[in-house]
Amino acid sequence: MARRGTARLGPFGRWWESQSDRHFQIIAYSTIISVSSLVWGFVFLFVLDGHSDPEVEHLVPWSWLALIGGLGVAFYAAPEYFVYSGQRRILEDVLHLDSRPEILRRHKEAEDAADMLGKSYQARLMGLYKMHDVRIGKKYKVESVSPHRSTISSEGDEIKIQSPSGQSWLYTTDSTLANALPGLHALRKQSVNQGLIVGLFTMVLLLAYNTILGLFTSSSGERDHTLDLTASIYEFDRIYEISPHYDAISILFIALFAGLLLSTRPRSESGDEEE
Repeated sequence: MARRGTARLGPFGRWWESQSDRHFQIIAYSTIISVSSLVWGFVFLFVLDGHSDPEVEHLVPWSWLALIGGLGVAFYAAPEYFVYSGQRRILEDVLHLDSRPEILRRHKEAEDAADMLGKSYQARLMGLYKMHDVRIGKKYKVESVSPHRSTISSEGDEIKIQSPSGQSWLYTTDSTLANALPGLHALRKQSVNQGLIVGLFTMVLLLAYNTILGLFTSSSGERDHTLDLTASIYEFDRIYEISPHYDAISILFIALFAGLLLSTRPRSESGDEEE
């Protein structure tokens, strides 16, 4: 039966099976892209009324494609993303255990999670077993690594990245964002995270200042005018209003960049809190 089922797999099914160690990455990025496309399509068509503007009619078909396509992909990918995230939380909880009896008690759910997440997580689980002298057969044919490391595959080579606890926000290499986007190795570099912190903080500050106090000068020479991003995108021209002035796109960008800024903080580890 298994062979007949395998033979019935189409090209996509065979490719999906061959990417078993990257399922979490594929689903995570599919979710991000599809939700972003969905939001863009909705904002352009229904918030900015782009469908009724002849000057941007060439963008209408693409916006409908983004809206419908994003909705379709997100319908399947988003629930799967939460399933994979839940399995990773379970495995991370087990990987931070120090009690051998507790590890033995929870080994089945940890192995189920590792089966779903792929070889890098299986290697960390094997490292936990080795550290606590847990012998439950040779289920995985992978080289064990420290359970508190993320072993990442890069063009066939394994890169081991230490995830120390107690790091400060500015110097962390284990941010919430890096853990939410599996496989994006650059986010675990201290310099990249610092660049994101500075860039995102600057964007939030400028957008908030523009909205509340105004970044632009009026004819009188006073800096008291706000650039209305919503109207500017809609009109394809710079539209200014007397400060304070709040528009939908500015508020959306402030919320987005602030959320991304908060995600650059060190990831909280439940295991550390329990200790």
